[in-house]
Amino acid sequence: MIRIVLITLLAALTTACATPQQNAALECGAGGAVAAALLCKLAGGDTGKCAAIAAGVGVIGGAGCYAYSNKMAKREKELEGHENDLDARLKYVKDVNSDTAAYNDQLKKDVGTATQNTDQLVAQMRQKTVDQQKLADQRKALDTQIKLANDSVTLQRKQLSSMRSFQAQQTVKSQELASEIQRQQMLLAETERETNALAAQRQRI
Repeated sequence: MIRIVLITLLAALTTACATPQQNAALECGAGGAVAAALLCKLAGGDTGKCAAIAAGVGVIGGAGCYAYSNKMAKREKELEGHENDLDARLKYVKDVNSDTAAYNDQLKKDVGTATQNTDQLVAQMRQKTVDQQKLADQRKALDTQIKLANDSVTLQRKQLSSMRSFQAQQTVKSQELASEIQRQQMLLAETERETNALAAQRQRI
């Protein structure tokens, strides 16, 4: 039954999405719904309750991811036509850095939750009392989270490359621009660390 509910939710969201930004939100929202359902089952919830939680988290997660992807699209739109303007580039990179910092804060929380769930399963594996379905569910949840995090890393790398190219073309060097690009690089490294932390939890099981 839970599989039917999730498939129905995914189909409805797919029909509604018409832009790349909405499709990005779909991926995040659907991924959040699947992960929430699996984690609920891991916690021992019944099928009906987990289906309801999945639907709710999918909507919330989709809204959060849509906010992030939509902000990125908004930043690009604001920069359009002003790519060679220093002030416009400064505003762009500052806004991107602010959005990424907020994303990383949430990612850290996700890593903490994933670690707790994996710790419990590893202990049960050692005691040979692990439920194989719960183990499979945790693996699927982690796979979903890792994919979404990797997608974010790819986007951030493209943004950083664009800013570095702009910086290299400047005849007069801006210290403020250099500082923001350095922060952008640090935020990317932070996202990569948290993504690797998720992958490490996956390797444990």
